[in-house]
Amino acid sequence: MQPKPTTSVIIPVFNGAAFVGEAIGSVIAQLDANDEVLVVDDGSTDATPQVLAGFTPRVTVLQGRGEGVSAARNLGIAAARGDFIAFLDHDDLWPAGRHRALLAALMADPDADAAVGRVRLRAEDGANLALYQKLEGSHEPGILMSCLYRRRLIETTGTFDTSMRFGEDTDYYWRQVEAGVILAHCDIDSLIYRRHTSNATNSAPERFSVLLQTLARKVARARARQRG
Repeated sequence: MQPKPTTSVIIPVFNGAAFVGEAIGSVIAQLDANDEVLVVDDGSTDATPQVLAGFTPRVTVLQGRGEGVSAARNLGIAAARGDFIAFLDHDDLWPAGRHRALLAALMADPDADAAVGRVRLRAEDGANLALYQKLEGSHEPGILMSCLYRRRLIETTGTFDTSMRFGEDTDYYWRQVEAGVILAHCDIDSLIYRRHTSNATNSAPERFSVLLQTLARKVARARARQRG
């Protein structure tokens, strides 16, 4: 019987053969042997399955049903066994030293539900960073991949909203806030956020429209709590 992992890392991927291997490598290099990496292949039609096969048995590959990133993350959450949970998109990276620093912060503060570090941007393929410059060097817990979570917060927050094509991560963060999340801010870089010409969010609706959608859900939840 395998020992219970301390940390579970959930990586959803769809047609990410160009990036997912580097993402996985940046994670494996920082985990203990008993920790688990759960990659959810959401119906890739490129060489992603072949790339993932090169990481077995260290990585557990779960098969999604092509239902989008929220459903893929939910599948990973259901399978995760660790007391701490992290999310990483297949085209982003963990900076060196990220995991031990965030884990140490949570170990030092039993009241903290999550630890967050700074976001660093990386532009590739001529990507335009104009809309993202404010993220550089900042603590942005709304970017879920920059955090490490205690399982109790994930269980309290619940699953991702599979009806949202965009903005599901912002919606999830606001639900964490509504659950009373206590954050530990760490003076380290915790995410390399890559922008490139094939980012899924390049085809997202206008950012204002996405914000309105998540705000509407936030207001609806508040009204439901008032009704009691």
